[in-house]
Amino acid sequence: MRIISVWALKADGLVFYCLSFERVSQCDRCFNFPRPVSLMILMHASITKFDTNWVSRDHYREIPAITAVVACKGRVNAADKTMRTHISLLLLVFALCELTSLATGYCRNYCDNKYSGYGTRPCTKTLTEKGQLTRKCGWLWRKRCVTGYYTKYKSGYSCCPTTCRVDGKWGGWSSWSRYSSCSVTCGAGSERYKRWRNCNNPTPKNGGRDCSGQRYSYEYRNCYRSKCPINGGWSSWKPWQSASACSVTCGTGSKRFTSTRSCNNPKPQNGGRGCSGKTRKYGTKRCSTNRGCPVDGGWGNWTRASASTPCSVTCGVGIQVYEKQRSCNRPTPKDGGKDCRGVATQKRKKTCSTNVACPEKGSIRCLARKCSEYGNCGCSFGFYGDGFTCTGSRGRRFLVLFMENAVDYYNKNRHFSKIHIASRKNATITIKTSKSLSPKLREKMNKSFQIQNGQTEVDVAIAMRTLDFKTEHKGILVETSETVSLFAMSFDGYSSDSSLILPVERLGRRYIVGSSAPYSPDISDYNSQVAFVAAEDNTVVTVTFNIADGRVLVFNNKKYQTGHKMEFDMKQMEDFQISHNRDLTGTVIESSKPIAVFAGNKCNKLKRFGYCSHLVEQLPPTSNLDKTFIVAPSLRKTGGMVRVVANSKTNLQVIVNGTTKRATVEKTRHYDVAVNDNSVTVIKSNAGVLVLSFAVRLGRRTAGDPYMTLIPGLEQYINQYYIAVPKGYDENFLTVIIPSEAKSSLRLNSKPVSSGSVVTEASVNVTAEAEYVTMVIEVAGGAHQIETTDGTRFGLLIHGRGREDGYGYAGNMVSPGII
Repeated sequence: MRIISVWALKADGLVFYCLSFERVSQCDRCFNFPRPVSLMILMHASITKFDTNWVSRDHYREIPAITAVVACKGRVNAADKTMRTHISLLLLVFALCELTSLATGYCRNYCDNKYSGYGTRPCTKTLTEKGQLTRKCGWLWRKRCVTGYYTKYKSGYSCCPTTCRVDGKWGGWSSWSRYSSCSVTCGAGSERYKRWRNCNNPTPKNGGRDCSGQRYSYEYRNCYRSKCPINGGWSSWKPWQSASACSVTCGTGSKRFTSTRSCNNPKPQNGGRGCSGKTRKYGTKRCSTNRGCPVDGGWGNWTRASASTPCSVTCGVGIQVYEKQRSCNRPTPKDGGKDCRGVATQKRKKTCSTNVACPEKGSIRCLARKCSEYGNCGCSFGFYGDGFTCTGSRGRRFLVLFMENAVDYYNKNRHFSKIHIASRKNATITIKTSKSLSPKLREKMNKSFQIQNGQTEVDVAIAMRTLDFKTEHKGILVETSETVSLFAMSFDGYSSDSSLILPVERLGRRYIVGSSAPYSPDISDYNSQVAFVAAEDNTVVTVTFNIADGRVLVFNNKKYQTGHKMEFDMKQMEDFQISHNRDLTGTVIESSKPIAVFAGNKCNKLKRFGYCSHLVEQLPPTSNLDKTFIVAPSLRKTGGMVRVVANSKTNLQVIVNGTTKRATVEKTRHYDVAVNDNSVTVIKSNAGVLVLSFAVRLGRRTAGDPYMTLIPGLEQYINQYYIAVPKGYDENFLTVIIPSEAKSSLRLNSKPVSSGSVVTEASVNVTAEAEYVTMVIEVAGGAHQIETTDGTRFGLLIHGRGREDGYGYAGNMVSPGII
């Protein structure tokens, strides 16, 4: 701000100061005046403070007693502090400079069209004065009363504000700033820069034109990043080169060739990827040796089996050999090829009937030697042989022993032991016990009664079950007037198992024990068991222990380990039972006279879920052990374990679903094979072995608990069975293992087997020439007759299951011999 002139006029106690100055700057809210501008300042000599509030410029000439009038609508900028100090005494009250103009009669006609857009122009205004007309009134004329009103009008010269258009102009450019990143991530590229300007020098006012041109300006600048990676590329394949000789030494074969390439077109650089794929490839081409190859021979089809020998007897039923042949002609060996492997002729024995009744005496064939008691110059039903040597598990005298079973204290009413008898004829049954048995038990057990043909159940007192490490007299002798099949069932709530009972004449003097490892050594109910009963007086029994894990057995304050012997002097029907919390498999029982031996577990389980179940089987003597076995599937939704126990050092070949495993098993040791519910297992050995099958439930709910079954060997198969299937179980099954060619001759209760009753069926090759089929057939409880019409021998297992329970036993367990 620059003052041009100052002058003063004093009147009625007021001092009038008139200042002429140029436009005010540094105030964004200042009212823009034309230059120069004059202000009239009025100051009372006695005023020391003043009101600095701004008033409208339209009012300054209309205030009679002006205190302050100023031209700006904001306060004086703090930056003008120095100037304000100098004139602070003068600027007590502001008035617009046009008061001076009124005194002088001057108003400039001017408008700032470059910056502010405001100015002044001369003009006239009509001023109005209003008032009241009064007179004296009231008491002693001390008041004034209004008598009327008046209005006066007068015109006067004035200076009025005006506006004009200001065109906008650009301000200065901003500095450059980067507007985009580099156009590449590696190598050379470009990036975009930007600057801008504002239309504010001045800003368009009062309809002025906007700035022309661009507000923003752009330019590109070079940028550079690190070197770019270069991925590798393959070169062309090189020409093929020989990589092997001709694959054959005769005839036409193939030869191998190879070609290579390199990752150099281009090579990988700056972290680029290598080539994907192989650097070498192979191809084959045909090649010829110009000479013929030897052709190995192949077997043709078998001829139909026909009798090659006459029937072995001249009366009754005997044995006849049937023979079938094949030729090595598909193809025939040539050019030095090998002959066919295997046999060209296969023989099989079948029963034959002469349809001639044997005389009491006089038959040349029958007089040659004494006939078997089970065949009058021929084997009777359920036996296989030529009339002089018959094999089978049927008989007329049986020695039975019931081992201890786990007690289900929640089902005491469901405890029982039973003997099941299957007889094709009406018969007389006599049951005898030892004279040393308590009179009460002896009276309850000893009896004689008649039975009808079919199945008969005989209840046995629970007290007849054996107890551990006690010499007792609990053997039971069963005698029948007719040839029968017999098996025993021990049931205790949900713990049961069964066993085929061998005739007394098939008992032996040496046995090897088969059992299973107790699920928990801390619970005696899982213990491994073996029990034996003497068939005659003055029998010396020697037990040679095989105790798993090197554990010790203590009896009568004496310790026994593997290899130690324990001896007993026993009377007829006297028994003894041994148990241990470790596996007793491989323990050997020997005697001076025939004994019956039973083995298993008190109550065991082979999975962590489910419940335990009694496991028991009567063992065959080691003289009846076979070498070749087929283990068929057990039940649906059932796994299994097959245990092979060696009587002597044995070389084993185990085939499960076509996969062969070989093992050498030392004497009294065992070999286990895990199988599933559809596995067929073939076991071959070079010496007689004991084979046990343990069926294991796979389901967690009501699927039947484990049971143990002895597996008969192929030489223990017979062609006729009459068996008893226990009643009271949810499902019962017959498992048949039969040569495939004889399947159509199988009869169940004199009828062909219904396809609807076959649960599962599987085929297996024992040798290249011998194919067998296994069938699981569902049957009802009761007596059943199963046989082949052509005399073909087959294996039979009986098993079943109930709610959380199961049982199983074999139809025959003895080999051919004179009986």
